[in-house]
Amino acid sequence: MVKKSGEHFYKTKRPNRLAARRRRTRLIIGISILIIFASAIFGLSWFLNQPFIVINNLTVSGNSLVATNDIVNTVKNIIADSYLGLFAKNNIFIYPEKIIRQTLVAAFPAIKEVSGNLKNWQTLQLSVRERAPFALRCQTIDSADCFYLDENGLIFSVAPVFSNNIFLKFAGGQISASSSPIGKNFLPNDEFRQLNFFLDSLAPLGLMPISLEVGIDEYQIYLKNGGRLIIGAADDLSKVLENLKTIFHSENLKKTFARGGAIDYIDFRYGNKVFYRFKN
Repeated sequence: MVKKSGEHFYKTKRPNRLAARRRRTRLIIGISILIIFASAIFGLSWFLNQPFIVINNLTVSGNSLVATNDIVNTVKNIIADSYLGLFAKNNIFIYPEKIIRQTLVAAFPAIKEVSGNLKNWQTLQLSVRERAPFALRCQTIDSADCFYLDENGLIFSVAPVFSNNIFLKFAGGQISASSSPIGKNFLPNDEFRQLNFFLDSLAPLGLMPISLEVGIDEYQIYLKNGGRLIIGAADDLSKVLENLKTIFHSENLKKTFARGGAIDYIDFRYGNKVFYRFKN
């Protein structure tokens, strides 16, 4: 193309103006979205803090070992906080039920389960299920200061002093006497279950265990009639039980019992050799 004399060419600024306008539009839209989002967040925060949907009453049922005030104060400390400093945890729609359950079970070993239900828009009702006492754990057999054990061997609460053998008593073990045993297991779960199965198997033989003491490498089981069984900690309890049945079915023992004799002890710590002695 031949440039004619007197002709001039200029670069147009129209595309640049259009791009700038688009950038301004996008910026305005972005700011508007942020304002709308922030307004929605603060509006929601304001709504969730309204008194008519805030928990201000707590009721507790099902507890006897754990004081109601202790449970209520623990829950109040949890819901006094907020999410991100904006949303109150005491709101009926977003209160942390799972955290409340987990915290109460961890803080109070006597509590086995907790469930929460809204009684109305301002009242949270907590239903507590406590652990059932299965036996006692004492520092020594003769100690009066004892704690409740559940069926899994967990020590969960101080026990009152009993005048008779209402509960089977466990003593010894590796738990230090210098610290509270609450929240600890008396023995590993499997060992505790096996021992209890063995103790339950003594009843058909006419033996009534009242206490069991765990030593370094042995168990001593004290019986209601004053006798005791001594078992090695490494012994196979099923074999010990078979040996015990054999002894009690023997004619010698039957004759001794018929004459009013009573077992002083039976010692199973020496493999197939079982030693026993009668009371004088």
